[in-house]
Amino acid sequence: MTEKRADYRKKQQKEKLKKVFDSFKRQKKSDPSIDTADQKTETQDSQKFESRENFSLKEERENKINRLKKRLNYAILIVVVLLIIVLFALFKL
Repeated sequence: MTEKRADYRKKQQKEKLKKVFDSFKRQKKSDPSIDTADQKTETQDSQKFESRENFSLKEERENKINRLKKRLNYAILIVVVLLIIVLFALFKL
């Protein structure tokens, strides 16, 4: 069964809120005794990791979009061919 748009949007909103809360938790857990230079490297490392995650998510999304585009093109082609066959049958019979 396919996922409805409303369900998809709810899921996206939950994920977005979860990311916000997770980042807030990470900031709150940071120890004040840690040196500021260590914090900068830690945030840079986490940003690199998140950017890799985002890249893989974007790549996966692009793959899905390309697959859907191909399927849509095939569906359009089939409809056009069937339409031509129906018109041919109507005017020849």
